[in-house]
Amino acid sequence: MELIFFIGVIVLLFLVVNLRGRVSRLEQLSETRSAVQSPAQSQAYREQVSQVQVSAPIELSSQSTPQEMQQFNVMSSTTEPDALGRLGDWLKEDWLLKLGAFLLLIGFGWLTTYAFLNNWIGPMGRIVLGIMAGVVILSFGWFRIKSYLHQGGIFLVLGSTTILLTIFAARGMYDFFTPLAALIVMFLSTAFVALASVKYKSRSLALCSLILAGIAPLLTNSPTTDYIGLFAYLLAVILGAIWITVLTGHRELTLASLCVIALYSLPHLMMMTQSDKGVLLLFAYAFAGIFFITNTIGILKSKETAKGISVDLVTAFGNGILLLMWIMVAAPDVWRSLIISAWMIVFAVGAFLTFKATNKREPFYVYAGVGIAMLAAATSAELQGATLTIAYAIESGLVAFITYLLLKDILVAEKMTLLLIGPVLLSLGSMSSYTWATSVFHKDFFVLFILGSVLFGLGLFFMQKWNALNNSPVSLITSLLLIGGSAYAYILIWLSLHAAFTNDDIAAMMSLVIYTIIGLITYFAAAGTDNKALRMYGGSVLGLVVVRLLLVDIWNMEIAGKIVTFFLVGTLLMTTAFLGRKKTNTSGVV
Repeated sequence: MELIFFIGVIVLLFLVVNLRGRVSRLEQLSETRSAVQSPAQSQAYREQVSQVQVSAPIELSSQSTPQEMQQFNVMSSTTEPDALGRLGDWLKEDWLLKLGAFLLLIGFGWLTTYAFLNNWIGPMGRIVLGIMAGVVILSFGWFRIKSYLHQGGIFLVLGSTTILLTIFAARGMYDFFTPLAALIVMFLSTAFVALASVKYKSRSLALCSLILAGIAPLLTNSPTTDYIGLFAYLLAVILGAIWITVLTGHRELTLASLCVIALYSLPHLMMMTQSDKGVLLLFAYAFAGIFFITNTIGILKSKETAKGISVDLVTAFGNGILLLMWIMVAAPDVWRSLIISAWMIVFAVGAFLTFKATNKREPFYVYAGVGIAMLAAATSAELQGATLTIAYAIESGLVAFITYLLLKDILVAEKMTLLLIGPVLLSLGSMSSYTWATSVFHKDFFVLFILGSVLFGLGLFFMQKWNALNNSPVSLITSLLLIGGSAYAYILIWLSLHAAFTNDDIAAMMSLVIYTIIGLITYFAAAGTDNKALRMYGGSVLGLVVVRLLLVDIWNMEIAGKIVTFFLVGTLLMTTAFLGRKKTNTSGVV
């Protein structure tokens, strides 16, 4: 009774939400009517709105006026229901029949309960009665669906559900059937619903059959769980769902199938046993391959926009992540990185093919993102510490570079450089490593050197591409890459000099002098050009040097170090009076 009450509350909730959505759409239609129509056209407009509300298409001839076309577009865009609206429409259509079937199911349950309590029917008779009732309802639904699609679908789902619950009671209460026999009977009932969904092109029936087939293994009440048999059954269910998708074009079934596999995979991913690892991993490969092939073919054949293939994009991403989780948990340690690399190549090839064939970037982003995640996982499986940071830096730089070569889009390639945030965070430990107290050249030195080189190299590459676009100013990301690369160079100079000299004052003095020289060079190199960014960069470096001298070094250095440092930096700054200026005579004429 609690379950029945809960279902009733859910149904009422959907009805209320749909009613609110309907009122909102009618208000939008009312506002649109006053905006696009004159009073003389109101009657014709109301007739068109009523046609839209009953889902009758509005036919526009080739001689339709622009105002009629505008009205048609506005009405079409404002009356198209969303997923929740479609569910509400389904609940409203033949709602009396649906309510009657729900009450009939409750009454049948009470009748059988009363008969069981008074021993009118024995255990065998009860099971036979339940199965016969399900078969009768299925048969009636099959004949009813020929004339009334929704009504027949309701009876088909009701009949299959009756059989599933009867088999569940037979297994749990009377221990009739074996788990395998029970599963076969339940699967046949759901397959009958699936067959009807194919014959009559019903998306809702197809989803219901998949859900019922996914629930069936939970109703067998098996004393021991045969994971291999379970996943073999799920493989058969998924192949059936893919078959329905191919025949009907309902790509939502692929995503629903992936959700079923993910739900059954979660317990195994959390507490994997050694005896099941190898075989279940093979099943995971099979599922991933099926979903990948089906999804890729669907994207290649689809002529829809990015919004239309959103289901395919979610499926592709979820498939890759689920596969990666299986490999990380179940694959042998020795082969893990190689397996991940192989699947990474598969997804990378899929990204390239889908982009070349469809010129759609959204599938490329999804497949490329999964491939990058697998690349990172494979790298982390083999490397650690400084080596891992270096590998991540090189891989992230190559991803951005290869993206530009494939897409020829500098904006997309620049966004890929955000992957360098990971190596940057990992490199923070190399800046404060104890190895700088022992020597200059070590693993932390190369971490900072390689990461700085990657940042600066990508910055120069993108700056060149921006300059080639009719001398367009560089973007913010390119500027940040150049600044980040030079920052790593300054940090490396500072740490290296402090590691090379035992006297910290000498190291600080040399570092500040080098910074000053770099700032002066960049500042005056941009003096005769319109490159204000470079001039500002040089001035900022010089300003930071002066701030460092006045706020830090003036207190920390010994008196001798202060004298030498301030003299050197001051002299360098004073030489700017003789740079970049032309000689003038006493009369002021050049």
